[in-house]
Amino acid sequence: MHFKTILFLFVLLSLNACTFFKDEEANKPLLSKIDGKEYYALQNGEMNTQKACIYIIKGLKDSINYNLKIDLLDSLEAKELDWRNKYFKAINIILNDIQEGQPERLEELTFSYFLHFPNEFIRNLDNEGFNNIDSWMSIMNSALKKATAPDDITTTSVINASLSNCSNCTENERKLIIRFIESLENFN
Repeated sequence: MHFKTILFLFVLLSLNACTFFKDEEANKPLLSKIDGKEYYALQNGEMNTQKACIYIIKGLKDSINYNLKIDLLDSLEAKELDWRNKYFKAINIILNDIQEGQPERLEELTFSYFLHFPNEFIRNLDNEGFNNIDSWMSIMNSALKKATAPDDITTTSVINASLSNCSNCTENERKLIIRFIESLENFN
C-alpha cells in the first residue's frame, strides 16, 4: 500500500512538473501578424525594405546592400505599428553600420520617429535597443542639440511637440517622455 501511494505521488508530481516547465512558446499560435499571402509574396518578391527588414532580423544582415539598410530609416514612420517595430528592431541590429556611414540621416530620422511616436520609441528602446543604449542616447542627444540650435526652439518646445503626439499616453508615460528628453539634454 505504501508503494502505491509513493508511485501515485511520483506520477502526480511528474505530471505537474511537466506542466510547470512546459515551453510557453509551443502554445502560441503559429500565426503571423502579416497575412500569409502577403508574407509569401514578400519572401518571393524583389528585395525591398520590408524584405530587407525581415532578412536583418533573421540574422542575414550581410546579404542586404548598404542602400537598403539606409532606406530602413525612411520606413521608421510607416503606417503599420507592426512594421515600425520591425524596422526599429532591424535598425538596432545594424545601428553601427548606419552610424558610421550616415550619422546625420540616422539622427534626423530617428529623432523624427521619436517626435511622432515618443512612447513607442521609448518602448522599442527598452525592448530592442537596450543593448545599444549608449549609442542611441548619443544619437538622440546629438539630434536634440541640432533641433534646439535655432534660438526659437527649446527643449520645452521638443517636449511639447512629442507630448502632442502622445494623446493616448497615460500620465506616467508622459512623465517618462519628459524625463527621457531631459536625460538626453544632459547626456554626455
